[in-house]
Amino acid sequence: MKNHFNLTDKASPIMEIKSQKSAVALKYPQGAEVPFITAKGKGQLAEKILDIAKENNIYIEENAPLVDLLSLEEVNDAVPEEAFQALAAIFAFVLEREGRTV
Repeated sequence: MKNHFNLTDKASPIMEIKSQKSAVALKYPQGAEVPFITAKGKGQLAEKILDIAKENNIYIEENAPLVDLLSLEEVNDAVPEEAFQALAAIFAFVLEREGRTV
């Protein structure tokens, strides 16, 4: 099923959520220098992003401070340098989970 968030590639997108129903979707394409934001939203839009992630078996990470930081950026923006360390750990976990190496 195609969707306008382009979140069906299980290897790259990462979702972060927090209890106030905010979500940010990320993608780190092979060869890219840094990940970028593919979708973000609050309320119903956050629920839709999370539903798409669940339907596509995409890893969901709950991290309120990281969501707050990433929510300041726009869709298609590279993630800010302040998020690199936290995201490196998340992406490493996802790659390991998928049997891929860092």
